[in-house]
Amino acid sequence: MSNSDQTGDSRQWMKPETDFAGRQLAGSRDSQDDYYGFRPLNADTEGLYGLLLVLADGMGGYAGGSLASRVVVEAFAENFCFCRASIPERLLSSLRASERRLLEEIARQDKSLSRMGSTLVGVVWTPGALQWVSVGDSGLYLYRDRILKRLNADHSLAPFLEAQAARGEITPEEAAHHPDRHALLSAIAAEPLEIYDLRDLPFALKPGDIILAATDGLASLTLDVLTTKLELNAGETADRIAAALLTAVNEARKVKQDNATVAIVRNPRSGVASVPEA
Repeated sequence: MSNSDQTGDSRQWMKPETDFAGRQLAGSRDSQDDYYGFRPLNADTEGLYGLLLVLADGMGGYAGGSLASRVVVEAFAENFCFCRASIPERLLSSLRASERRLLEEIARQDKSLSRMGSTLVGVVWTPGALQWVSVGDSGLYLYRDRILKRLNADHSLAPFLEAQAARGEITPEEAAHHPDRHALLSAIAAEPLEIYDLRDLPFALKPGDIILAATDGLASLTLDVLTTKLELNAGETADRIAAALLTAVNEARKVKQDNATVAIVRNPRSGVASVPEA
């Protein structure tokens, strides 16, 4: 599974680039440590109709970050398509497979890569519903009725700092620019994985909903700016929405801009009811 893997039975109601697409930028970094992939799911081969999206943000230096993110995405997708169980069980099994595969890779590499790791968001779209598992601070968002909200947990210090700001213990500016804001509380790495977010019940989608998965490089844009960009481009295809968001990141001209990856899935406005059930 690669960043451009869009083979398989995508069905006429989910078309690559039109209904789902991803885009990346390196920012000011010398390497691209993010990785993502889509996999259309077919009931005959993967056991259900739908779409799998996996996105990761690697850590561990010039070589370690890019290797870690690729390893966990590929291991997750491989396990998910091989496994035969309920969607939540497949998501959790695939997360554990990613963890095992990364540990195997760390054992094969020299000590300079012993601290590599990765965030991960694994999302399954089925007609009218969404389920996911995630680790770290990479985000999964829903844009509906001109409102953008985060769906998955943020396993960084950011939520704690924002809670402190809400209580008046620190200022909003201190929370926004705290040096430890992006410190992770959980990641797929050499240490045992204990904290993850698993959506075991289907999250109901409405026609026209837009799903956005992104690495933390998108944090150069505030929630208000992101919402505005989505509102302006909501009628566009998935590839154009993704491109518009990364154009906005470039225009923000943030010093030391991190890698940024966005992946868009558009829930169809019509025709979902005619999709055969797995």
